[in-house]
Amino acid sequence: MAEEVLENCRIQLRDGLTEAVIKSLLDDLRAENVLGTEEIEEILQKTKTRTDQARDLIDSVKRKGRKASEILLKCLEKRDEHLYKSLNIDRHLAIQETGATSSHIPITTDKPKTTDDVYKMDSNPRGLCLIINNKNFENPKRERKGSQKDVDSLGKLFKKLGFLVEIKEDQTASEIKQLMIDYSKDARHADCFVCCVMSHGDETGVEGYDEQTCPLNDITSPFDGDNCTSLIGKPKVFFIQACRGHEMQSKVLVADGSSSSRIQKSGEISYSIAKDSDFLIAMSTVYGYLSIRDSYNGSWFIQSLCKHLEEGSTRDQDILSILTKVNNEVSRKEGIIKINNDEIDAKMTPQPSFSLTKLLVFRAPKAAASK
Repeated sequence: MAEEVLENCRIQLRDGLTEAVIKSLLDDLRAENVLGTEEIEEILQKTKTRTDQARDLIDSVKRKGRKASEILLKCLEKRDEHLYKSLNIDRHLAIQETGATSSHIPITTDKPKTTDDVYKMDSNPRGLCLIINNKNFENPKRERKGSQKDVDSLGKLFKKLGFLVEIKEDQTASEIKQLMIDYSKDARHADCFVCCVMSHGDETGVEGYDEQTCPLNDITSPFDGDNCTSLIGKPKVFFIQACRGHEMQSKVLVADGSSSSRIQKSGEISYSIAKDSDFLIAMSTVYGYLSIRDSYNGSWFIQSLCKHLEEGSTRDQDILSILTKVNNEVSRKEGIIKINNDEIDAKMTPQPSFSLTKLLVFRAPKAAASK
């Protein structure tokens, strides 16, 4: 029975359901007349944590019996196919229909099965996390209000994840370029390098304090295999919060339902890789469009990234799965901004690109995770 499947997968569902998916499921259950308005409001009380909301959602539906539980599982497959498949829901349902027991069937997770599938992430510190925040500019009217919120969120998160965090503020374009060269030669590199750059920007790159542009290639290329041998085979991660043009993305309505050559050297097997391997560059918006930042709460992209990365790191989720959730959440956000005294709808979608060769999973050191 479907309600028994919910019970068997209860803990994994409780831990795996995100806030966005919970709200979508509640909308579905309201439309299917499974839950009423008062029941949904009770689940979504502001004082409840995400875990409490997920637990109450599962229990409320399970109490209503088989049909309600079947509807929830069907909606889950639509709203979070990755979670649905990772829990082997179809297999559990099939076993229940045959009358067999599922109590001893292992529930799969999204954890990588072998160390060959995932980048090493156990040094302490994990590596360097450089945060560059350009808040003030030569033209004081271009101050990036709210950017300190992003700095605080990123700094707190990556310290928790075991990185040595260093913050640089109000850098010129040439200073940003030189910082990248200097950090590429840093002797403290370990398992991973993370760089967060937050500024104004356009189609060609990000702006310095002096309102000159630093091309994206000048930020990333110092860390390729030719220029930074200490990070060969290790992930280089760049989060870029900046506009990439002057257009605003339009709104559309969505209807429900919708290897390398091996060589021998000194008796050991090694292999060569392309110099641009192992990069992840996550841009806050797509080419040609504006990136949205709230003057009080920080930028849409960075705040969503910090939330989902913190949650995902506790469940061994890889960074691309996490960024997919970020894309989903940010693309659903709506706001109003003023451009030339005109109020327009604010919409955006982040855009990651990568040449990663393994799964990248950020894990907090055990001592930090237990605090």
